Amino acid sequence: MNPLNASEASQAVWNAKARDLINALLRRLLGRGTTAQRPNNPTDGTMYYDDTLKQPIWWNTEDGEWKDAAGTGV
Repeated sequence: MNPLNASEASQAVWNAKARDLINALLRRLLGRGTTAQRPNNPTDGTMYYDDTLKQPIWWNTEDGEWKDAAGTGV
């Protein structure tokens, strides 16, 4: 038995498809690869989707390290 009514179920399906599409586009735009394949000379704010970590990360020049969205070095 589906606890969602028809419109809620349709919205849930649409949300899942939209999430998957947005994630796919971001991975293409950001650049992606394994942790070992990260760019060698990134500039401040460079974004990269790390397939090993399964998350987007950003280069922080001030700290000289890659950071996740929470600001934790990865």
